[in-house]
Amino acid sequence: MSTGKLDSFRFGVAAASLGMHPSHTLVDKFAALQKAGFKYVEVGFAGYMDWLRQELPELPPSTCPEEWGEGGEPDPSDEEIWEAMYRKADDLVALASKYGLQILMLQPLNQFEGWPESSPRAEWAKRKAQRWLTLCSKVGVEQVQVGSNDKPDATAPFEKIAQDLYWLADFAAQLNPPVKIAYESWCFGDRLGSWEDTWKLVQLANHPNLGLCLDTAQFPLSPDYGYKPRTGEGYTDKQFDEMLGRLAQVPGEKIFYVEISECLKPVVPLGQGSPFDEWDNKVQSPRGDRFTWAICGRPVPFIGRDAGRQVKTEADYGSARVADCLKTILGTGFNGPIMFEFFEALSMELGDGNVPQIYSDAAAKSLKQIKSLF
Repeated sequence: MSTGKLDSFRFGVAAASLGMHPSHTLVDKFAALQKAGFKYVEVGFAGYMDWLRQELPELPPSTCPEEWGEGGEPDPSDEEIWEAMYRKADDLVALASKYGLQILMLQPLNQFEGWPESSPRAEWAKRKAQRWLTLCSKVGVEQVQVGSNDKPDATAPFEKIAQDLYWLADFAAQLNPPVKIAYESWCFGDRLGSWEDTWKLVQLANHPNLGLCLDTAQFPLSPDYGYKPRTGEGYTDKQFDEMLGRLAQVPGEKIFYVEISECLKPVVPLGQGSPFDEWDNKVQSPRGDRFTWAICGRPVPFIGRDAGRQVKTEADYGSARVADCLKTILGTGFNGPIMFEFFEALSMELGDGNVPQIYSDAAAKSLKQIKSLF
């Protein structure tokens, strides 16, 4: 494949990857992306909420049940907050445009599918989705990322999950403008933790407005064949090649967009002197070891740990074989957007005001390296 062909793809960066400290504002992230030469961005819902509250500090607090919500999201019944989000949608688009950016995706609509039929959470999730998708349409994004439900009590059978996804895709298709549903596997879920699981469900739901979001860092952390962060076992070359063989069979038109980031091999596993032990012990996330690794051990491809500042050995670059994954995905005929999404919480949670620019520049350098390989 020629560089010219790769140049036709829209490459961008997830704003959530440009800093995790409250001082890392959406404005700072947009400015950093513009300086690094990017024209496309994926915006996180939590980032939009933070920006909204900076703009409108008089907004009331969310009434969302703590165990049901994430990132400060409002409850579907929080009319004043949602109306403010809808009202400020044009301002968000204008802000991005001020920095030469187009918002292509909003993410992540999470914990939506798989709740038992007629349960309170199932009905609540639909009301939340209607609010979310209306916002997506008002912002004018092409796609919303739906992260696979990793909650252990989301136990509905695959047939019910497919029905949920069909409903979501159909609702989104009827909006003006419509919004595509990009379903992504989240590796920290035991039940829907691999892209193969989400692909089965996309096929089962069988709606033209439903497709996959593929993240190259989720592959090495799949619960079926990926790394075990506490032992370092898993994801052999044989397993990787077999996975790529399966990936090559997915029709390109059903891959809606791709996220690229690396994954460090647990050379020093969690609990055995890993650099992520302190973070893991502090956070005690109920999502478990794979979540810790996904938030701490996903460096910028070809740049390495800490935006390249802590590269001591080859292992510090990661072992997700991003170029091989991307070549396989492009070989399916995929022609959608490609977003950088990387997370290194140890660096990103610091109140260093340079973080958004450091990581934007690292992504730009990575993009040049990727293009040189094609």
